[in-house]
Amino acid sequence: MLKRKAMNYESTVIPNEEDMVFLNSVFSNIEKTILSKDFKGGHITNVFGNTELDFTNADLQGHAVLDLSLAFGAISITVPCDWRVETDLSQVLASVDDYRNDIYKSRNSDKLLVIKGNSVCSNVEIQHNC
Repeated sequence: MLKRKAMNYESTVIPNEEDMVFLNSVFSNIEKTILSKDFKGGHITNVFGNTELDFTNADLQGHAVLDLSLAFGAISITVPCDWRVETDLSQVLASVDDYRNDIYKSRNSDKLLVIKGNSVCSNVEIQHNC
């Protein structure tokens, strides 16, 4: 006879809906201000469109992962001064431009935004308002 192991659902962490971002843009523009104080990440699909994300008034604890799927579009991400940003994008005829003027100031920060995914004929811009 097989014994079933009891599942411990109390340890399962389900993030608050406001702490995640899920956006789809096809032939359109999206401007979104994130106000979460515990941002966890999300997924953005952008095809022939433009997406602007403003994290200036947001915060994160530890790290968050933002998964991008871009084709023939652009995304602009504005982050707070104390966030580190690392990119791990597969790119085909695409670019990632980091316009933050003093990225070394946040080098030792424990707040990390990881941008990953795929970018085809698209542009990703990272900036801050410091």
